[in-house]
Amino acid sequence: MQVTKISMSDLGKVIKKYFLLLLLIPIATTALVFVAEKVILPQEYTASTQLLLTMDTGKKNEQTQTFDDLRSSIQLIGTFSTTIQSAKVRNEVAKELGQDKLDETISVITDQNSLYFTVNVTGTDAKQTMKVADTLGKVLKRDFPKLFAGINVNIMESADSVTVKPITFQLLLGFLIGMMASLILTLSLLIFSSIVTKESQLRDLGLTVLGDVPWKNLRREDFETNAK
Repeated sequence: MQVTKISMSDLGKVIKKYFLLLLLIPIATTALVFVAEKVILPQEYTASTQLLLTMDTGKKNEQTQTFDDLRSSIQLIGTFSTTIQSAKVRNEVAKELGQDKLDETISVITDQNSLYFTVNVTGTDAKQTMKVADTLGKVLKRDFPKLFAGINVNIMESADSVTVKPITFQLLLGFLIGMMASLILTLSLLIFSSIVTKESQLRDLGLTVLGDVPWKNLRREDFETNAK
């Protein structure tokens, strides 16, 4: 067995010979990811409600924080966000919907310098997800003034539609995994093809085959016999 040097022409020959297989691998992995996301795994939907917190000027007094104080307090903005996702709020929403608990996921997007909140609700049922998001906005509008004196919740945009979770990243990842598999297969085939094991491969290298030399494991006794 002999290993020949690997050249770019050898690489080109391997790619040309197995081009269809190397092309099908990333296509197959991408297709598998697509089927898994669309058929096997449950489809996820997201509904959004946009809220704006404002000060109730009618109830403003010395013991009530002003709107400027609230806007300048980054910690309090974080408290608002945590409160929206709290178990208490989730239980109130579930109670309004006549459920024991919420299976949907609630997340909040906000600017640290703004009291404008985007509340996202993610679930596996489109209608139920919209219903939860809409009810969440109503519960916050009703209960927030009780938790934070002088603060009102204004629903700027209700949850009237859902968006489907994009799978672009997953498809790209599946394609890259397929490309890596094709690359590894190409290198393996290239290395395997560089190992000379047949007479035809020797002839391809321009060498003349005179015959086979048998291999025999000799023992010490064989050498002593030959010496006699």
